[in-house]
Amino acid sequence: MLITQPCLLLAVTVNKISTAFSLTWVNLISKAMKKFFAVIAGLSVAFVLITAGTFASAKFFGNLEVFSPSLDGAKELVRSLSQVGLVFVIVSHAIGSLAGGVTVGWILKDDTMNVGLTLGAIMTILGLINMIVIPTYPEWFYLDFIVFIPLSMFGANYTSNL
Repeated sequence: MLITQPCLLLAVTVNKISTAFSLTWVNLISKAMKKFFAVIAGLSVAFVLITAGTFASAKFFGNLEVFSPSLDGAKELVRSLSQVGLVFVIVSHAIGSLAGGVTVGWILKDDTMNVGLTLGAIMTILGLINMIVIPTYPEWFYLDFIVFIPLSMFGANYTSNL
């Protein structure tokens, strides 16, 4: 009887520690998955708004008939845009980035600055890839890169404070 009680006490203690340890891992994985899905949702919202804004600016300030769902069609669409149309494309990028940040902040409510920074960094990298793949943009269009990170962080931080 004397031997079994310390063993039982040790088993209960080990069980409590392992349960607490596994709950900690579950919480960490749960938070990481929530952040991952928040970024995916933010990117989805941003890309829908950016695409809608790009097509709207092409309709009003360019020639939408030259577009075809290929790389050459995208190049022709950018060539058809006027300077004002390109400015509106940058505005649509800003609105999309802000809306993506708002989506992230609405989903998470905590640690939104880091996730907003992640969202903005991903969008900046994808914008750089866009500029490399479609080299018909004018040189001043590189100013587009300054909108992604600040606006996605602002949207995420502002929404989480509401």
